[in-house]
Amino acid sequence: MSQTLHLPDAVYKALQEAAEANGTTPVDWIAAHLSETGTAKVSGMSCKEDWIDRDFLKTYAQQADDSVSLEAVRQAMAKIPGRLTDDLRAERDER
Repeated sequence: MSQTLHLPDAVYKALQEAAEANGTTPVDWIAAHLSETGTAKVSGMSCKEDWIDRDFLKTYAQQADDSVSLEAVRQAMAKIPGRLTDDLRAERDER
């Protein structure tokens, strides 16, 4: 069963920004914070609480550099010789 919650636009925007900063959805962010406080048992939800490393995501979000564009990353990676799949296969075959 699910419920609908109506939030003022400003509150929803703040929730959305907090969730994005942690690399989660607003639903997962709320569920995580309810679980952290111990005020509610969140069971049967489809959130991925069991395997999400929230500390890593928080650190990653703080260290992210938005000044680097996707195009710049693609250009830098295009200079790497060979194919990544070949390297992965060779590494796998070594094991």
